[in-house]
Amino acid sequence: MKTDTKPVGVPVQFVRRDIAEIAVGACVMAFPAATAQEIWDLGEELTVLRVLLFGLASLFFLGVLVFLLHHGPEVPADRGVFLRRLLSTYGLTLVIAALLLFGIDHLDLFGHPLVAIKRTVLVAFPACFAATVVDNLGG
Repeated sequence: MKTDTKPVGVPVQFVRRDIAEIAVGACVMAFPAATAQEIWDLGEELTVLRVLLFGLASLFFLGVLVFLLHHGPEVPADRGVFLRRLLSTYGLTLVIAALLLFGIDHLDLFGHPLVAIKRTVLVAFPACFAATVVDNLGG
């Protein structure tokens, strides 16, 4: 049974430690996804519209997860913190996904930039959720 340790009236904060936890969580899931042949193939085969839908679904479900894990009923008062956490989590996850794909030589930004972007979005899909869960575990 989890107890809420945040006193009533104290705003939810987003600090540097959260960034580190998000980065670790993103790496936990981004690495296996980035090394999967299926992601490489999907990055080449899926249309831009379908990958855009993956990105929008990531943001939507990530927003729900951030809301449930970090904010709950305090969101109306902490909308700025909520948006900063949501966009920072997804943005950092995209950067980590791109760096991992670059590290394994599957991010060809100059030869096939569209494929590189699609692969990055596909790798970020599961990684952003792991990033939020690890951030929540850190407290």
